[in-house]
Amino acid sequence: MLQQLRMPLLLIVGLAAVAGCGDGGPRVVPVTGTVTRNNKPVPNLHINFAPEAEGQTGRPSWGRSDEQGQFILEYDPERKGAEIGKHKVFVSFRAANPKEEISGRMKSHPDKAAIEAKYGKRESTPLEVEIRTSGQHVTLQLD
Repeated sequence: MLQQLRMPLLLIVGLAAVAGCGDGGPRVVPVTGTVTRNNKPVPNLHINFAPEAEGQTGRPSWGRSDEQGQFILEYDPERKGAEIGKHKVFVSFRAANPKEEISGRMKSHPDKAAIEAKYGKRESTPLEVEIRTSGQHVTLQLD
């Protein structure tokens, strides 16, 4: 009798385990972008996308602009992109790596202070972006 119940019981336990598995986290989609000021690219800019869910905030995504002002958002070590939804965007200038910082090879942007004053804090940045689709390209124009 016990032997006859064993197989259906294993099947039920197996199905329950599979039903509990899956990606229960937020929907993250690939996002690229370009950041400019006065129609010129802004290089060496660390860009943060902080999700704004109702009543709470999710995990931020980040990217670093290259010499052409282009960036790709990172979500975690395994995924590139950002969560679907509205985001506050705030920025800071950072070296690409410790060697660049120590050597002083990072060129300072002429408007660094003004950019960081206006867009450098999550609480006060006027930049908001809504991520809607996979592969979305975002254009950030810093005035």
